[in-house]
Parts: sequence; C-alpha cells; structure tokens
Amino acid sequence: MQVSACHKQKRALGYMLVFTISFFMLGKTICQAQSRVHGKVVDKNDHGIANANVLLLRSTDSSLVKGLVLPASGEYQFENIAEGRYLVMSTFTGFKQVYTPSFTINGGQQVRLEKLILAETAVQLGAVTVTSRKPVFEQKIDRLVINVENSITAAGNTALDVLERSPGVTVDRQNNAVSMNGKDGVVLMMNGKISYMPVAAAVQMLAGMNAGNIEKIELITTPPANFDAEGNAGYINIILKNSENYGTNGSYSATLGYGQGVVDAATVVLNHRSGKINVFGDLSFSEVRTTPYIYSYREISNGDEITKIFANTDRHATVTNGNGRVGLDYQLSSRTVLGGLLTGYYNKYAMNALNTNTITTDDQLDTLISIRNNEKNRWKNYSGNINLQHNFTKDEKLTLNLDYIRYSNNQPVEYFNSYYDGAGNFLFEEDTRSGKLTPITLWVAAADYATTLGKNVQLEAGLKGTKSTFTNDISFERLQQNTWTKDPTASALYSLDEKYGAAYASFNITVDKKTTIKAGLRYEYTTSNLGTVEVKDIVDRKYGNLFPTLFISRKINEDNTVNVSYTRRITRPPFNALAPFTYYGSPNTLITGNPSLQPAISNMVKVDYTFKKFLFSLSFTQDDDAITNFQPHIDSVTNFLVLYPENLVNARVIALVVSAPVDVNKWWSMQWNLTALGRQTNGIYQGESVRLQHGNLNINTVQKFKLPKGFSVEASAFYQSRNLNGISVTKPFGTLDIGIKKTLPRNKGSFVLNGANLLKTLVFRPETNLPELNLRTRTYLRFFGRTVKLTYTRTFGNDKLKGKRNRDTGAEDEKGRVQTQ
Repeated sequence: MQVSACHKQKRALGYMLVFTISFFMLGKTICQAQSRVHGKVVDKNDHGIANANVLLLRSTDSSLVKGLVLPASGEYQFENIAEGRYLVMSTFTGFKQVYTPSFTINGGQQVRLEKLILAETAVQLGAVTVTSRKPVFEQKIDRLVINVENSITAAGNTALDVLERSPGVTVDRQNNAVSMNGKDGVVLMMNGKISYMPVAAAVQMLAGMNAGNIEKIELITTPPANFDAEGNAGYINIILKNSENYGTNGSYSATLGYGQGVVDAATVVLNHRSGKINVFGDLSFSEVRTTPYIYSYREISNGDEITKIFANTDRHATVTNGNGRVGLDYQLSSRTVLGGLLTGYYNKYAMNALNTNTITTDDQLDTLISIRNNEKNRWKNYSGNINLQHNFTKDEKLTLNLDYIRYSNNQPVEYFNSYYDGAGNFLFEEDTRSGKLTPITLWVAAADYATTLGKNVQLEAGLKGTKSTFTNDISFERLQQNTWTKDPTASALYSLDEKYGAAYASFNITVDKKTTIKAGLRYEYTTSNLGTVEVKDIVDRKYGNLFPTLFISRKINEDNTVNVSYTRRITRPPFNALAPFTYYGSPNTLITGNPSLQPAISNMVKVDYTFKKFLFSLSFTQDDDAITNFQPHIDSVTNFLVLYPENLVNARVIALVVSAPVDVNKWWSMQWNLTALGRQTNGIYQGESVRLQHGNLNINTVQKFKLPKGFSVEASAFYQSRNLNGISVTKPFGTLDIGIKKTLPRNKGSFVLNGANLLKTLVFRPETNLPELNLRTRTYLRFFGRTVKLTYTRTFGNDKLKGKRNRDTGAEDEKGRVQTQ
C-alpha cells in the first residue's frame, strides 16, 4: 500500500526529531574538557575597555592564532586551543600595546591569565606592518582555498579564468557550465551567500568579473548540513575584498591589454569603519573584445546514404560587464549587529557572426548555407539583504537573514540565411529571429542558531524558506512578405513557481583532544510547477528528502591527520533547462531545454589524509538521475540536430586528489595539485542503453620566484586530459600563464605584466563517437587566444590598526562554522 506524500513528510520530520534528540543526549553525556584561555583587559582605573583588540599569538614566532574584539566588560576567552606555547597581546587606539608572559597549554587545561592593563599614550602609534605570505592554494579539511590576491598571474584576468586554472575544476564555455572533480551541479556563492542565479548567467558574470576585486575562492566539495543540499559537486564561494581596518581605506586597479582584441578593466574598493558603523562597497567594469572560432562536423547515416555537415563560424564578440555592491553594518549594542547589503551586476554579450555550412551526400557537395547572425545576451541583477545577529552569550547566538533577488535576461538573435546548390547557384533566402525574455524573482528567509551544550558539544540548527518565480517568454519568427510572422510551434510563455523549505540540526563533538565529530541532518521539502497558458502542469512535483552528513577527524600526531566524511545532496534542474528556450546554431541545429528533467541525488564518501602540508584525498560519488549538459540527438531523415540537457540513469566518479606545496629555497616556492578521475556514465539514448567509462587527469602547478629590487615572477599552468561529459568526450587542453610583478617603493602600488594562454592551447574539442547509435559529432572551439595585459594596483587610506568587528552575516556564519582551525 502506498503512503501519501503528507505521511511521508511527517515520517521524515519524525526521523529528524529523533536524530536531533539522540545527538542532544549524546552531547550531554560526552564531557571531556576543552583547552581554554581567559582573562580581562582594563585601563588604569580597572575599567574594561570595549572594542579593544585581543590577539592570541604563538610565542615561537608571534604568528596569529585567534583574535577578537572586547565587549564592555573587558573579558576575553579563547577556546579549543591546541597544545603549545602562547602569549596574549592587547591593543587599542590611544593606548600602548601590552603582552602577557608566555604560557604553555596542555590537553584540557583551563588557563586564567593576569589582567592586562592598557596605559594611555599621548604619542601617535607608529605604523605596525604585519606581513603574511599566503600560498596561492591552501588545502583545508573540506575545501581548497585559492588566494587570488596573492597570485601574480591572476592580475588582469577574470574570475572565470582563475576558476579554469583551479585544481579539479572544468569550465565548459560552450555550454556555460562548471564542474568540480568530474561532477556537475556546482552552486555559486558570493561572500558566503548563494547567488541563486542560473548557471549560464553565473558563468557569463564570472567571465566579466575582474579578478582584482577577489580576495579568494573556496572550492567546497563536502558541505555540511547547514549548507543547502543543492549541488552534487559542492560549492564555489567567491570572497570579495573587504577591509577590516579602521578609518577610510581601499584600493583601485586598472588593466589594459590585447589578445584577439582590446581588453580593459578597472576596479575600486572602498571601506570606512568608525565606531559602531562600517560602510563598504566596490565597483568594477570590464570590456573584452574577442574573435572566437568554432568548427563542427557531424555524420548521419540514412540507409546506404551518408550525409556530412561541416560548419565554420567566425565571430566578433564584445563582452561588457559591470559589478557593484554597497553595504552597511551598524552595531546596535555590544551583542547585536544589524547589516544591509545591496548588489547588482550587468553583463552584455554582443556578437555578430558569419557561419558557413557545407552539406555533402555520399561525399558529393549538396548544399551550401551562408548564415549571418547577430546576437545580444543581456543579464541584469539586483538584490538586497537585511541581516541581524544577536549574541545572547559568548557561546550562543542567533542570525536572521532576509534576501530579495531579481534577475532578468533578454536574448534577441537574428538569422539571415542564404542557400546555394552544389554548383554554387543561389536558391533562396530565409530571414528569421528568436527572442527570449526571462525575469526571475526569489525571496529567501533564514534563521540560524548556535549554542554550546556542555564543554565539548556545539549545536547548530536552522530553518530556511525559499520562493522562486519566473517566466520564460520565447518566440521564433519568420520574415514573410516583409512581415514578421510568429511560429507558434516554436514560441511559448512558460511560468515556473517553486518553493522549498528546509530544517537542519548539526553537532560538533570533541570526543578527545585528537578526535572530533561533526554530524548533521537536513530535511528539504520542494514543490515545483511549470506550465504555459495552453498547457498547465507540464511539471508538477512535490517531494521531500533527508540529507545526512557525517565528518570524523582524527589527529594521529602533529604531522598526521585522517578525516572521513559522508554527504548526501540533490541537484534540482536549472530554471532555464526546465523552461525550454530556442537557439539555432544553424538552420538544422537547435539548442533547447527539457521540461522532463528530474532532480538528481548524489551520495559521496570521502577520506582525507594530511601529512604536514601534503594532502591525499580519495572519494567515491554516485549520482542517480545525474543531469548532464546539452547532449546531441539526430534525426537521420531530416538531418536535424537537437541538443538538450537530460538525465542519465546514473554517473559514478572515483576521485583522487593530491596537493603538494614545496619550498625549494627562500626565493623559489611551488605548489602542485593533481586530480585523477575515473568516471562511468550509464544512460539511455534513443531507447538503447549506453555505458561509457573513462579516466582523466588534471594537473595544476604554480611556481613563484622572489627576485631583488621588488620584482617577483609567477608561472602557472594546468593540463586537463581527455574528459567525459555525458555521452561526449572532450580532448586534452591546458594553458600556461606567466606574470611579472614590480612593487613600487613608498607605497606607490605595483605593476603586473601578465601573459595568458601563451602557448595558445586553451582549445575545447568535444566529440561523440557512437556509430552503433548513428551518432558521430566533432567540435573545435577557440574562445580566445594569447593575451598580454598590464595592471596597476594601489591601496590607500589608513592601514595601521586593524579592528575586526565580532559579527557575521548569516551566510558568513555558515562559512565560518565549517572551517578548521
């Protein structure tokens, strides 16, 4: 007997309640002590000093371990401190900085330090410069961090360029898609907040975003329960620059270069922090002119007759991109912070192309088609966020977030087709045009709560609701007797209404000084409805899912650590894939969507082993109903090719990741990252079962050289071997970039001369070779060539004292909770 959806939902919520209560009881029974350091900072009158800075430093090299800003009481406390020798330093504007004597922490020890007394000084503090050289790549327990601002070869490039050169990341510019460790379903985050934009729009935005505005990029492959379950491959979190210095400060940069056309970009970042107020913002602009080239071939058998279609496309494109944001944080009290953020971007892709299609039958020239088409693809976005964080105690806080997000896409394309016979005689002309108008609106509300249960268990719980609505107005028209006539078979107005709610509970448990456990459970319930005016309920789904997560970390000794994790995730079909659009690459090639797409569920097991700075990671993932990018389908009678996304039966991926930083000497350091994948896809094509198995290798390296007189050189390269994408295989590709940096004296900024794609090897060559299914295609795509750019960057304003406010937005809080100290 079948159980109703309502009963299933109740049963799932019951499971989650039992899970939460069980872990709560477990947390109360595990009471191993944690290492803790606490004390007080006062003035000469024994009064606490609000907003003073307190830093926990290693006594061996004074390196920063943790820091915080004091409440009005002057009391401070550091928890979960590893064994070792430390000291505490405190400083505040107008006072002399003071230090405690060094002390030793042993496992489970509670240390109460003597009061630190800050003495006023009438002398202006001199500049204190702390230099910290982060590596380009930092591997952590659940993510790989790419420190973009420390990369010379990233200067003048875009965010998409940086991603494309990142370990385990594959960018499919043809289909505007991104995959990680061989898996699709990547979710984009900006400063810890999900962007919710369609993947195609996100790729276009990243293609225009100046890397000079980015601090770092985090590749999060095993998200915990407090992250949305969306995204089989995990999250890509882009952290924009935001200064924590008091006063007014910022930076600006300008880039000018040439590749297949002129490349220019500019970025400015501003920050003002004073008292209870922090105002920040940035604005960036870029324009890139390129001449992409595309060649494709396909072969179709119809009985004894073989048709071959050769297509050449020469494009002239200009990509214009603008990004901006402005934010305000106001500290209502020592425990409460109210924040607001407004963001927006504009991306315009303008292209005109000359396409030549040559069609042969049994190797005899049959038809020539000359196609001139003009395309504009404009994406606009604006969004607003209001967030409130209240700290009930030092161990208990509540964060509230409300977001409104609006996207709009306008993509008109004109096609002017001229037909000739095999002898070159003119036959006829056909003028057509297509249009696509897509507004997308989202409301997101979230509440996150964190507290400590006893001395060794932390609880995180939350609720979230999301409402998405969008319309997709597509049209296709033909010019007939000087009048544009709409083709109703290729035109429609689609409407989508999607809602999902989520609840999660997660526990961080310190079993002993060497073992920690993070376990959580998330439940999401989704309703989704897609239809047109003529056809209702094309898609009408209601489903709930449980998503457990488990992380276990065991520190064997100072040099060796083992981590084991399990996660379950979901990938919902993208909006633009569910509501079909029509894009004609040629008169006999159509790219469209697929309303019958089903959500995909993935299960992943991962083991990490770290030895000093070296990482070895092995994972296995199975995606059921995996969503793959545009796959070819050929009608052998009409020679018509249709490409659309579809579900596979499943996809299995085994991934091995090795990360190895090496310091050769004082002036030469290197980072090597290797990702080896074994992939198997099982699908149905035209009623036939298809199984493809393939292995591929991704190698990424960065070589950094520090030279005299303020010069430094960086060379970065990556190689991607043959890669499986659905039923298509992409041939090897890679690139080599070299950058030279000159730091100017007396804080006059720096110049970077950057050469990208120097060997002109960044070429995409997907192909499909399944003759038993009458499917043979081959494509060559060169989106850009060798490019040389010069970038000038300079910081300005107060950078002498840092005063990081002890608050987070809700999304930044989620990000911080999964970082390993």
